[in-house]
Amino acid sequence: MLKKIISCLIALTCFCVFPIQVNAEEESLDYSNVESEEIIESTGLIEWGDVEISVGTKIIHIKMRTDGAYTMDEIGFTDIQIQRYTTSGWYTEKSISSVTITNAYSYYLSDYTTSVLGGYSYRVVLNHYARDGSLYEKVGDTSNSVWIS
Repeated sequence: MLKKIISCLIALTCFCVFPIQVNAEEESLDYSNVESEEIIESTGLIEWGDVEISVGTKIIHIKMRTDGAYTMDEIGFTDIQIQRYTTSGWYTEKSISSVTITNAYSYYLSDYTTSVLGGYSYRVVLNHYARDGSLYEKVGDTSNSVWIS
C-alpha cells in the first residue's frame, strides 16, 4: 500500500513539473509586427472578451465572445479580419464589418466557420464592441494562429 501511495505521489509530481504540449496545431511565428490589445475608448462597458480559432479541412472554426458589464443596447464584434501569414507578414484575406446583437449582456458565437486556402497559417483580428446609449467601447483582440495544410 505504501509503495502505491509513493508511486502516485511521484507520478503526480512528474505531471506537475513537466509541461505537456497539448495543441500540436499551433505554430510559433514572428509576432513582432502584431499590435497588442488596444482599448480604443474605455468606458467600462466590456467586462471580458475572447477569440480563438481551430482547424478544419480548409476551414477555420472561430469562437468569439464578448461579455458586457450589464445588458447593452448592442454588443458583439466589429472590424473582423481573417488574416493569412505570408513571407511579408500578415495579410487580411477576408473582412467582416460587424456581428452584433441588441439588448444583451453577452454575445457568444461558438462555431463561426469560413473557408480558407491550404498551406498557410491563419489568425483572426477583431474588436470586441459594446454600446449603451451614447457610450461605446471597442477592445482589440487577436486569436491564436493555426496552420491549414
